[in-house]
Amino acid sequence: MQDTSLSSFLAGIAIGGLTGAALGLLLAPESGEEMRGHVGELIEETRVAFDEAVNEGRAAAEQVRAEIEAAGGQPEAATT
Repeated sequence: MQDTSLSSFLAGIAIGGLTGAALGLLLAPESGEEMRGHVGELIEETRVAFDEAVNEGRAAAEQVRAEIEAAGGQPEAATT
């Protein structure tokens, strides 16, 4: 009896997965090519924003280092 229940369960998962995939393809608002284009744009925008944030962080760290040196202190070596 347990084998029948497991078989029915697995069959239900397979049928549900296939049905969901088919409905997703039929109801998708964009073609795959358009979706890939949008994803590519999002990745590029995120990369540019990340690069800008890193550059701003480096500039701020350099400014703090310069202020410490100007005040006569010795900045500590980076521990990274």
